[in-house]
Amino acid sequence: MARGLGRAAVAMDSIAVQEMLADSLASDGVVATWNEVVRPVLTAVAAKWQLSGAGVEVEHLLNECVLAAFVRATPLVTAGRNHRPVLLACMPEERHNLPLYPLAAELARRGVVVRQLGAALPMEALAAAVRRTAPAAVVLWAQLPRYADPGVISALPRTRQQVRLFVGGPGWRRGVVTSPAERVEDLAAAVDAVEAAVT
Repeated sequence: MARGLGRAAVAMDSIAVQEMLADSLASDGVVATWNEVVRPVLTAVAAKWQLSGAGVEVEHLLNECVLAAFVRATPLVTAGRNHRPVLLACMPEERHNLPLYPLAAELARRGVVVRQLGAALPMEALAAAVRRTAPAAVVLWAQLPRYADPGVISALPRTRQQVRLFVGGPGWRRGVVTSPAERVEDLAAAVDAVEAAVT
């Protein structure tokens, strides 16, 4: 499936890419599609671009198709298992938000209410969202190490009810994760940790 997806992306065949993603999501689910189909192709496309400088258009097409596929795979949760939502956001200035979409999709499939705040969320906006929603959990994504700022964690406002904080993405792998935040290493671990935190 990953090889076929890669060929379709290189051919700029967005219809075939979308069909393959839909088939994989239907048959294998969100986590397997992300880990075994999408990530290997994204990694290969990025490696080709780094080596040759070519293929940016393929990466952009693939990103758009993947985002659309996971949005379509995200059910609308009107009566969730959690009374307080989960906030998903990128760190301030971090624009690589694609991995938040499979996380939102899988959590929604498990009946968890999520608020997706997207890329490059300013610190002030993140703090305002925490104050306004009193979330059960917050997941902060950093693709690049320069955006994995532990100061953002300590600057989040305190709420009357406990908020579980999670950080994910390769940007955090070598950085300092300050308490009370917890690092999640991959999609499956993030889903399980967030689900346990809110139920």
